[in-house]
Amino acid sequence: MCSMTKIKTSIALDEELIKWVDLQIEKKRFANRTHAIEYALQQLVDCEKSSVLQPAYFPQSYDLILREKASKKKE
Repeated sequence: MCSMTKIKTSIALDEELIKWVDLQIEKKRFANRTHAIEYALQQLVDCEKSSVLQPAYFPQSYDLILREKASKKKE
């Protein structure tokens, strides 16, 4: 990833995603939340650059999370 000027921003994420990110930080996979989000976004950019068929918008695992949350809300 190129070293560029950072722009501070604010985002809202699902609580379960934040818990997962924080767990990864505890495991030393990421230095902090910014590092985790930058890594994930860079992976998406790289995937789209190398994709011949279609852009990768949501990983299957995240799609599964969204479907599970929707089914829980219906219960």
